[in-house]
Amino acid sequence: ATPKISIEPATGSPPYPSAKLTIVSPSEGQVLKNATDSVRVVMQVTGIDLAVPTGADSTKGIAYSKQGQHIHVIVDEKPYMANYKNGQPFNIGVLAPGKHTIRAFPSYSWHESIKAPESFAARTFSVGATPSGKTAANDLKAPLLTYSRPKGAYTGSDAGRVLLDFFVANATLGPDSYRVMLAIDGNAMTDIVKWQPYYITGLAKGKHTIKLQLIDPKGNAVPGSFNNPSQEITIG
Repeated sequence: ATPKISIEPATGSPPYPSAKLTIVSPSEGQVLKNATDSVRVVMQVTGIDLAVPTGADSTKGIAYSKQGQHIHVIVDEKPYMANYKNGQPFNIGVLAPGKHTIRAFPSYSWHESIKAPESFAARTFSVGATPSGKTAANDLKAPLLTYSRPKGAYTGSDAGRVLLDFFVANATLGPDSYRVMLAIDGNAMTDIVKWQPYYITGLAKGKHTIKLQLIDPKGNAVPGSFNNPSQEITIG
């Protein structure tokens, strides 16, 4: 029999209420003229230490980074990159000419986002001459959903319990407020009305698609291309 996929809340992470992340550069709206170079982003984190294991259980029995706490850096809608060095230029690669958005927040050793009032930052900038034509409009001050985990491939003991985690900015989840719709492999799961991490169990070997969508209090999809993210993962 196929195991049933289930979602359960993940609890017990130590609070870091004063964690703060600032994107130092590029600045909002900056045009980076030389589009052939790799783009480097500088981020400053206070209130937590990067590159050290989280003080609580460093693994929680799920996939974790031996290098410790880090920043999740999301370029446009790509899977995040991990940055362990505070305040130093971080290479996010060569970007196509046009507008780009970076979103970032610190995370525990086990890749769960640190959910503090000032732990999230977002920035839109351009590479090369500012392009003509339309780019997907994402108002960074409006309700904003950022996908974080799961990501990539899970093998061995890491495959049994997979972390589901995301960041909600400029909105509050609740039964009568905003909520996040979750679908796994096209099958709708229970809507998420509490902003916290969750564990997914019962994923069979192979590829799976995890899709989220931010829904407003009236039941409508919140506009913006970032608010209905999806990623494919592999269970080995």
